[in-house]
Amino acid sequence: MIRLGRLALYHCNECNIPLLKKSHEGMEAKHVAITPPGDVRPAFDFDRRMIGDVIKKQFGSSYMPSVVLLNSIPAIDRSDEVIIDGRVAGNFFYDIFRQRFYFQVRPWYASLIDIKKGYVVADNGAVDSILKTSNLMAPGVKEVDGEIKAGDEVIVLNGGEVIATGRARMDGSKMIGSRGMAVKIRHRGIEMVEKGEKITWEQVIKANEDVINSYETKAKKFIGNAIKKYGRKAAISFSGGKDSLATLLLTMEAGYDLPLIFLNTGLEFDETIEHVYYVASHYGANLIEEKAGDVFWRAIKFFGPPARDYRWCCKTCKMGPAVRLIKKNFSNGLLSFIGQRRYESENRARHGDTWFNPWISNQIAVSPIQNWTALHIWLYLFMKRAKWNKLYEQGFYRIGCWLCPSSNMADFKLKKHEDWQIFEEQLKNFSIKHNLPEKWISLGLWRWRRKPKWSMIDYKIEEKREYKIKGNEERIKNFLKIVGDDERIANIKIDENKIYAEKEQNLVEDVVYKAINCMGCGICLSKCPKNAIYIEKNKAWLTDDCIHCRQCMNECPVITFR
Repeated sequence: MIRLGRLALYHCNECNIPLLKKSHEGMEAKHVAITPPGDVRPAFDFDRRMIGDVIKKQFGSSYMPSVVLLNSIPAIDRSDEVIIDGRVAGNFFYDIFRQRFYFQVRPWYASLIDIKKGYVVADNGAVDSILKTSNLMAPGVKEVDGEIKAGDEVIVLNGGEVIATGRARMDGSKMIGSRGMAVKIRHRGIEMVEKGEKITWEQVIKANEDVINSYETKAKKFIGNAIKKYGRKAAISFSGGKDSLATLLLTMEAGYDLPLIFLNTGLEFDETIEHVYYVASHYGANLIEEKAGDVFWRAIKFFGPPARDYRWCCKTCKMGPAVRLIKKNFSNGLLSFIGQRRYESENRARHGDTWFNPWISNQIAVSPIQNWTALHIWLYLFMKRAKWNKLYEQGFYRIGCWLCPSSNMADFKLKKHEDWQIFEEQLKNFSIKHNLPEKWISLGLWRWRRKPKWSMIDYKIEEKREYKIKGNEERIKNFLKIVGDDERIANIKIDENKIYAEKEQNLVEDVVYKAINCMGCGICLSKCPKNAIYIEKNKAWLTDDCIHCRQCMNECPVITFR
């Protein structure tokens, strides 16, 4: 299991209120058993309706109170533990093979709903073995919903009493009178339960106010100390998400009026751009925006689709613009307050609250919310009555580019950008070029360059370098300054078919390749100690001030990713 921090979710059984502390009004709270990493968040009305509709479709009814929590857990695609009345009611997940949402119900929650569908009634003789360790075999099925299909989530009953839940291994119409496993039992047990007392988010906020105030105090102190320690201009990296919004409010509460920097990747949802502009206007913050323009659409023709293990898009569309923005507005360096939290990923947990990005020189990044969970963030925003990105109320729990390979297929199911078909055409062209099966697209396998372990589709993507010398002579001549002085360059021979260097053959090949395929992202600008690089017509160019230090070769996406 992934543990990125302490699982700090508790529940007051007396008040039926979720807590971020161990006690409430003098009473000890129960620790809620959830799956790590435990980045619990509120379920918005959209989430509650969506989950409730799926449960009703599967079982005939649902129970969905006002206060519901969701906990994202490791899975092939989107999967959330649904926490109701201080307990996990089940898992709400997206099945990429069936392209549908499902709910894996726990027995205690199943006892609270009016079960009309998705049930299997076990014979009395099979009940004891089921409650111990056994699955339900077909000979032990007494009655069944004939609409059940193999793979469906089902509830196992003994008469009208819930004894287990699991997944059907055969169609309901085949269970009676046949042999083999009818239901693979996942959870078992008989419990006497009742619906919890009705509560509101206002009550949850009040009960946790002392915790949030304590976190706010620590964050404000952290912000002040960072500004004093590093003594450079500071700004807030604002992405349009909840974490950067909380970071903005914390810096304001700490007494600082800092500008917002927004890196517009050219792949943002309209709702995100609208929100960024609203926040800047509403809070009177100076907004500094740097646009990536059409670099993604130019770069995808060279790199191919981005992937989780092939994130060239972040470097060209985000890091490059960041370098340009800092160079233009913070020439003496930038202290950037970033809404990063350890519960988001192992990589972010390793960073700590202060780090340096190797792709962006002259920037120190700090996070005042490093140890906050999503629930801390949301309760803080609720307390401040802040207005957040509309996408959170449309089923999204993270905000990013609309085609981000880190997205789940469930995200694309919920909402696709108006330019999705343009991107899909690029996927189709790439799949044809590399002889990839249709499921490479439909199962979202394009999100990995090396096939994931769960993939039943075998594929391998290999690309060889091509040096298009003709038409790029001027660029190659300009970039050969990286190699050395005129004498060194004179010993390099290049024609349409071959590159020959008397020394450092690999370096020369990289320089030529970089010259031909430069995207003009700008990452190299921060690497050059002599400011001998400039961007013109979407390409980097070197001036005669180049000292051949070769720092611009480090972290170049063209070299790193190809």
